[in-house]
Amino acid sequence: MLVADPATRDFIANMDGADAPLERDGEVFRGHLPDSVPIANTAVRWNGRVWTMLLSPLPKEEPALSILLMHEAWHRVQDQIGLAAVNADQPQLATEAGRVSLRLELRALSTAVAATDPTQRNLAIRDALTFRAWRYARFREAQAAEDAMERHEGLAEYTGRLLSRDDEMIRHLTAHLDRGDQVRAYARSFAYYTGPAYGVLLDEVSPDWKKTWDRREGLPSRLATTLGLEIPSDDEAFAASGLRYGAAAIQAEEAARALEQAVRIAALRASLVDGSVLTAPVSGANFSFDPNKVTPLPPEGTVYGVIRVAADWGVLEADKAALLSTDWSRLSVEHTGAVRTEDGLKGRGWTLTLRPGWELTPGQRGGDWTIERRP
Repeated sequence: MLVADPATRDFIANMDGADAPLERDGEVFRGHLPDSVPIANTAVRWNGRVWTMLLSPLPKEEPALSILLMHEAWHRVQDQIGLAAVNADQPQLATEAGRVSLRLELRALSTAVAATDPTQRNLAIRDALTFRAWRYARFREAQAAEDAMERHEGLAEYTGRLLSRDDEMIRHLTAHLDRGDQVRAYARSFAYYTGPAYGVLLDEVSPDWKKTWDRREGLPSRLATTLGLEIPSDDEAFAASGLRYGAAAIQAEEAARALEQAVRIAALRASLVDGSVLTAPVSGANFSFDPNKVTPLPPEGTVYGVIRVAADWGVLEADKAALLSTDWSRLSVEHTGAVRTEDGLKGRGWTLTLRPGWELTPGQRGGDWTIERRP
């Protein structure tokens, strides 16, 4: 494990490096991370080891500290247990219908997790699965994408909460789900809410579920099968379940948000698709980003409000908007207004630092630029 300061890139670790020694300081080790290593709450492969990395300063209170540590420790070992990290876009969760159904699902999951009566719990589970089935009936690729992200971030958050040994885990989880109802961007964050809820509910109805679970199966599907539930996906069932969770108010809120979002999407498309851009090749690069500031922009890809990419050519950092292609091979930022700097380029909300031997070259469209190795 290492704890890193994002401002200085200095860190403290509990083990020495495997490829290169670190500076010993009593019972810990100190060092400085190179630019090629992303600094985030994550698992990172560096200096001959896979590390659990945590950002400094750490949370001061429990159970937040333990949840964070166990969540990221799970990411460190997930490859070893057959649950490799994935990247799955979730454009359905940026739509009005997708957001309405997810918010209703979160409310039903909160009710189910908090329920002490099995009948009430199972009714809320059926409602949650109905909202999800309704979404899947309208967005055919959503199930595979959501299942994949719940196996990745959802199980990590479930593990974090389970291993935090929190005496009030259920109360804290329901409060977490209630906060999820107010999230503005679900594309990369939804599984932090749904994953632990479905995991805890599976623990309740089938304590040994992990021993027989087919890891290609989604957690909601496993829960429905365990309870023997046939889940409807029609509008009538959706409306009947929605009455229990304030569907009308959610639909009104999301209709207003959709109008605002349409304006924002048009502006992002104008600057990052139609306008002059700098496009960096990022296949095989190291990424760090804020999962709460992610906006799908299909079919081109996904816009990240905060992202850092380190590659052979250097480092590109954006804190406003950057478009990552669907196949994670290209990252584009608005080039209009960019100015040269001593070691690269600076634009509106982003900075490029180039390594020696690399240069900016014209892109395929007039006004576009890219990064290439010098001949």
